[in-house]
Amino acid sequence: MTHGALALAADAIAQLDHCNKCGFCLPACPTYVETGLEVHSPRGRLSLIEAAWRGELAVGQPLADALSLCVGCRACEAACPSGVQYSIAMQAAQADLVRRRRRWVVSRAAVPPLLALVRHRRALKAAVRLGQAAKRIRLLPVPLAPLAAMLPPTAEVPSVLVPIPADPAGPAVHFVDTCVMDALFPTANQHARALLSAGGAHLQAAHGPEGCCGALEAHTGHPEKAREMARAHVVRWERDLPPDTWIVAHAGGCAAMMADYGRLLADDPRWAGPARRWAGQVRDWAAACMALPHALAFRGTGARVALQNSCHAVNALGQGAAPAELLARVAGDQLVTLPGQDRCCGAGGVYNLNQPAMAQQILRRHLDEAAAADVDVWVATNPGCALHLGQGVRATAGRAAVVHLATYLHERWQADPPAPPDSARRPG
Repeated sequence: MTHGALALAADAIAQLDHCNKCGFCLPACPTYVETGLEVHSPRGRLSLIEAAWRGELAVGQPLADALSLCVGCRACEAACPSGVQYSIAMQAAQADLVRRRRRWVVSRAAVPPLLALVRHRRALKAAVRLGQAAKRIRLLPVPLAPLAAMLPPTAEVPSVLVPIPADPAGPAVHFVDTCVMDALFPTANQHARALLSAGGAHLQAAHGPEGCCGALEAHTGHPEKAREMARAHVVRWERDLPPDTWIVAHAGGCAAMMADYGRLLADDPRWAGPARRWAGQVRDWAAACMALPHALAFRGTGARVALQNSCHAVNALGQGAAPAELLARVAGDQLVTLPGQDRCCGAGGVYNLNQPAMAQQILRRHLDEAAAADVDVWVATNPGCALHLGQGVRATAGRAAVVHLATYLHERWQADPPAPPDSARRPG
């Protein structure tokens, strides 16, 4: 047992004071839905954190176990009528547990190497290639088998796309590749850039190699490392980009992290102001596409298409409507709205590595919904979700093809939309 009350900063304590324990968060929480236990609900976890902060509950393994089962989807924040920012209190408690060297998560052997790899793009890409090769020949170290199991069967090969001339009158956009997208879905990143340009964005480049946004560090109890990563991004943006540039990412968790830089660096006397300004410029990729000056046209193939939305785009950014609106523009395909479209799938960054049983239990509901709806294409808007869904579909011999949103849309994009029929044309 660890002695001493849980240490929390003022902003975390404010969230505890703000929560009135009404229970509106309970049905929104994926782990509470699965277990029905109060300690696995946001209200229950906040009560435990408060008790540990007041010294009424020992800071030990039972507390760590209760907190570790949280996926971090932030659906409770969207459901809360009082606007409690649960994640602030949760991350503060996690960080103190890590400082005390009590593993607030069940730290599986695959997780520390992954956290190290995301800080080094080339190493991450090399590890992905090695993992896929080892997977094909069934030669995997036991500790790394869960990580390799999530990898797609083959690596994406970046394609050669026809350059789209920049629209100098369009909004300035800096597209952030993000670590996992760059390593596992490089083609989707290319497609995302191409569609931004086609919609009228004037793409901007920040100089030098792009680092990790810090999301995984923040979510695993390492806020100082997350602040270091956040500061590196803000410095580059401030130095290299026009001040009105949109910061766009095709991974909802990364976009939500960057949108939180203002709070994360609030105590930094030099970078608090720039961080707050740039955080206000962050957009999820789909939301950015919907706001571009030129509407994109798409033609489908008659497929039944479903969406798995990003929890953070829905709950943290409030931009979850955009992916479905884009998919609805695809003429010829049938958009099927699954009941769990906007619910957490159980991926949760490294959650499905640390808590595989619960992650699979949450995923099962989604797999059943997709199978019942006879889905042909399952579109994901977040790389972790795409990996998690893909693994689930393969394990259950499902028939849905899991693809990233930008890739699905780019395959159906019509660079030169057909002219309207004669009856719809205006007289010249």
